[in-house]
Amino acid sequence: MNINELSAIALSQLKKGKLQEAEASYRQILEIRPDDVNALHFLGVVYYRLRRYDLAIRYIHKALLVQPNYVDAYSNLGLVLQETGRFDEAAACYEKSIAVNPGFFYAYHNLGNLNRENNEVEKAINYYQKALQINPLFEPAHSNLLLYMCHSSRYDIHTIFAEHKHFAELHEKPSSFAFKNYDLITDRILRIGYVSPDFRRHSVAYFIEPVIMAHDKEQFEIFCYSTVDIEDDVTERLKKQAVCWRNISEMSDAQATECIQSDKIDILVDLAGHTANNRLLLFAQKPVPIQVNWIGYPATSGLSAMDYRIVDRYTDPPGLTEQFYSEVLMRLPESFICYLPEICSPEVDRLPALFTGHITFGSFNNVNKMSPEVSEAWIDILKAVENSHFVIKSKGLNIPKVRDNIMKVFRQGGISDQRITLLAELPSTREHLDVYNSIDISLDTFPYNGTTTTCESLWMGVPVITLTGTAYAARVGTSILSNVGLPELIAGTADEYKSIAVNLAGDPERLQSLRGNLRTLMTRSPLCNAERFTANVEICYRKMWENWCTACR
Repeated sequence: MNINELSAIALSQLKKGKLQEAEASYRQILEIRPDDVNALHFLGVVYYRLRRYDLAIRYIHKALLVQPNYVDAYSNLGLVLQETGRFDEAAACYEKSIAVNPGFFYAYHNLGNLNRENNEVEKAINYYQKALQINPLFEPAHSNLLLYMCHSSRYDIHTIFAEHKHFAELHEKPSSFAFKNYDLITDRILRIGYVSPDFRRHSVAYFIEPVIMAHDKEQFEIFCYSTVDIEDDVTERLKKQAVCWRNISEMSDAQATECIQSDKIDILVDLAGHTANNRLLLFAQKPVPIQVNWIGYPATSGLSAMDYRIVDRYTDPPGLTEQFYSEVLMRLPESFICYLPEICSPEVDRLPALFTGHITFGSFNNVNKMSPEVSEAWIDILKAVENSHFVIKSKGLNIPKVRDNIMKVFRQGGISDQRITLLAELPSTREHLDVYNSIDISLDTFPYNGTTTTCESLWMGVPVITLTGTAYAARVGTSILSNVGLPELIAGTADEYKSIAVNLAGDPERLQSLRGNLRTLMTRSPLCNAERFTANVEICYRKMWENWCTACR
């Protein structure tokens, strides 16, 4: 076998995710030709995907010594450095690749991701826009742009909706499949397909697992189409609940469409929207009669091929938001989600203020939800509540540059470092949840509210104060608190948000009462009643199917 044939095999192995085989193939090439620049580079990529970052850096550096202007190698070296928290070096690599090739849109996209991780959302948006100026059809940059527009106060709901529709104009290509073989009996067993990259220990799993478990298996056959890269215990639990489990990670959209159609799925549900590793371009081909947008994304898909979006009257009060969706809204009668508490949850401890002598506020939301308006409100609250402290816990807070940027915001607001604690990810979910036992009051983010973090906080006895807005992303907290029976913790303005926080901080009896009762309130609320919730979802699915059957007759 010659070098070219071996290189083709190695690249195919890498693309299919057969990383150990690819590693062996590239090493075989390097034994024959030690300075093969592509083998050096792609072996580095293999080690990056294997999370062996030191080896990844070593081999990509070797490739750059052979070919100093290797644009892809600079870009991939930047990815490795970014993953290891070396943000400045990563940025320099991306900028070098742009200097060599100004049209290299991947580098602009990577700079967007880098700035997003560094809690600089507006800069991230600008880089995504630059990538799209070069290549308007680069879907990952467009999805990221849409997602982070939802994080920003700079864009109103009209602008965000228009950009989602623009995405559809560029990417929507419905298939010619005519659905002729579908049985139009309204009360027959329906085949429901769920598509997600998050069938794993992920926020989305807390809300879809109870539904999949509670589905009426005599009326609904459940198919899961997974794009999970690393499976875990949650994946294994979900596999046992589905009639059929298919990993479509390595399938093209055309192949996945053929697979789904061969399964004769009636209703296909997207659980990712424009978040990472989504398969919206698959949905854009309209492979099944009915398609649904739910759970994983805080806005419309933008696709006319997406028929429905599942919401509730709190996230989307009737008459308020319909015009900002490409989908028809299906409102569940209570909550739009059902929360499955962690099995290994620690017990709720006593109110921290009783032994610390001060109020501790907290937010465990992703730091890129920490908008300038949120920072300003938090600083004002800390100033108003004497000697209060703030704990921020988020992915990425082990990276010095991210920590420094956040601490700088508080220092500029006149808050000393001693009052702020920054915590990164912890090894286990139980340890993560146990940190809530050091928090008295949680403060939600806006205009992009928390979801899992709000449910976790309430489950651990910590009240959450939220600020409601006009868009779904800014009304999730309103839905959760309304369903638990705590509307008094929902603010209509930033001033009211601050006032509720200050007043609650000054009411230790109320805080102790909430501490002792919140878990019970959660347990008895619609948020944790999987059977009732799933029955309501199934009513929606049945209504969708009846509508389609009626339209086809």
